[in-house]
Amino acid sequence: MEGFTQLRLDRSLPVVRDLKTINSMTEVALEWRPVIQNYVAGYRIFRSENGKPFKLIKVIPDRYSAHFTDTHLRPNSTYIYKVSLFTKDGRVSLTNTSKPVSTKGVIQPPVLVEVISDLPNRIKLLWRAHPNPIVKAYIVEKQEVGKKHWKKVAILRNRLTVEYIDSDVVPGREYAYRLRAKTFDGVISPPSEAQKGHAKPLPKPVTLINATDNMPKEIQVTWNDPNEGERTIDHYDVYSSAFKDGLYTRLASTKEKVYVDKIDKDGAVRYYQVTAVDSDGLESPKGVVVAKGKTMGNGDGPVINSAVVRQGAVILTWMPPKKEEVASYTIVKKYWDGWRYKKLKIVDFKSDTVPVRFIDKHIKPNTKYTYYVYGVNELGIPTEPSRAIAVEVKELR
Repeated sequence: MEGFTQLRLDRSLPVVRDLKTINSMTEVALEWRPVIQNYVAGYRIFRSENGKPFKLIKVIPDRYSAHFTDTHLRPNSTYIYKVSLFTKDGRVSLTNTSKPVSTKGVIQPPVLVEVISDLPNRIKLLWRAHPNPIVKAYIVEKQEVGKKHWKKVAILRNRLTVEYIDSDVVPGREYAYRLRAKTFDGVISPPSEAQKGHAKPLPKPVTLINATDNMPKEIQVTWNDPNEGERTIDHYDVYSSAFKDGLYTRLASTKEKVYVDKIDKDGAVRYYQVTAVDSDGLESPKGVVVAKGKTMGNGDGPVINSAVVRQGAVILTWMPPKKEEVASYTIVKKYWDGWRYKKLKIVDFKSDTVPVRFIDKHIKPNTKYTYYVYGVNELGIPTEPSRAIAVEVKELR
């Protein structure tokens, strides 16, 4: 046809004979008896869809050709074809018209048998293998319940595949699923009936967390578990932070509803969260309840009254702490000895007098001394230190 701007109809040319069709869902194959005289250049093929006007869809520039397959057609639609030959000098024959041919209807959707719920972090789908051998794959679609949009989540490329496990789920949230079948020639079936499912919910949050504030160098954390009687809890995770709104790190795992946090510091403050972890490894929500705990110590310290030099000694007096039970006192003494600053501790000083009186005879002239005092209870826990007080010894009398 190259070089011809317009073809001329020649009724004397032979008509293409024995036009036959074979159909599928999206294709129609044409077959005819070729006309192989030397003047024949090839064939022209026309198509009408569902009664619409004919359109030229293919030119075959070879007189020996006898087949053509029309692809990407609509399922369950009716088509009519016309075929004519054309010559090397620009003539065309009358057309031969096929009988109406209908593409096959869309295949049936798969049968979704079951959506299995209450699995940890997953939902399982089961269906029957599609009986039609032209199916090559299944399309899995998912919808979060309460939303309109369906999302394609998987394509499984085997007709005999009958299972899919969705691990992209939120525990306890409900989802709907449906399936479509896809054929080798790309036809996709309508969706199956939708079914709903959900993953296993998380354990209930741990409640009534308590932390002690009166134990030396440790904090005991206890809690209640609302999951008892409903599901098996494997263990509890204890988290702690130095700040209420800080970063909580996992401190320990325990099977008991109590944990003792050993802290080698007096008056240390800690905040705690506890979660329950079930036999499938599902952990209850964090941060629902926060408990504050504290180790014993660092109560109010003594109150120094005076420091004076008399009869070759420094006399230091102070009032005992008001709220703390003190078993003894530690006096801290600092001074410059001409080479360096020295710091001395006088420990286990006891007195029942009020105010408490301490006499320091180990002093030198022309030396400035600084003192402060703190109490120590029977457990060895110190109070806060008193304020520091300074006294200058000019000469010994």
